Amino acid sequence: MRRTLICVLALWILAVSTASRAQSLDTAPSNNGSGGVFLNLQPVGLALSFTGFDSALGAGAGTSVSVDVWTRSGTYVGFTDSDVGWTLTQTIVGVAQGITTPVPFLMTTPVPLPTGAITGIYLQAVLPATSGIGLRYTGTGALPPQTTWTNADLVLFSDTARTGFTPFGGNLFMPRTFSGTIRYSVNATDFVFADGFEVLK
Repeated sequence: MRRTLICVLALWILAVSTASRAQSLDTAPSNNGSGGVFLNLQPVGLALSFTGFDSALGAGAGTSVSVDVWTRSGTYVGFTDSDVGWTLTQTIVGVAQGITTPVPFLMTTPVPLPTGAITGIYLQAVLPATSGIGLRYTGTGALPPQTTWTNADLVLFSDTARTGFTPFGGNLFMPRTFSGTIRYSVNATDFVFADGFEVLK
């Protein structure tokens, strides 16, 4: 009986921990367009992996849009004018669904987010090569936009966007914030196996 109870408890822990792996953090809806946008991601506790994002695109429905994913160790603030200190990690593709409908982008390689550290992210639409087809942002309006969002796992800060369709090119606008959903997971290294069951460290 006791072993049965332990097994049931272990299965419950497994279900909860597995469900907690894939998470998301939402920001505000978009109200304008851009080429690319900067954001900082900082785990609150456990190390995370940035696995994808949802964002509306300023392109006609059905248009395939390629987005470069740039990263740097530390904040993007003060490093928005050139690729010095940045790494282009991958280029991913989404299909526009209209300017008010977020489009899912899945990372080909998840971006690690170390515990407590800030990782700068720059998402820049590069194809098709037409100004204005990029990621839509939040920023224009009567009041300055919110720039920080948090949940139990993650802090997101964003206040800068660039126009155009070349990385680090076009005009710089502030305050402009990432609009959509950030998707992440808890790193597998934060789980251990005990008696055949996977549990958090």
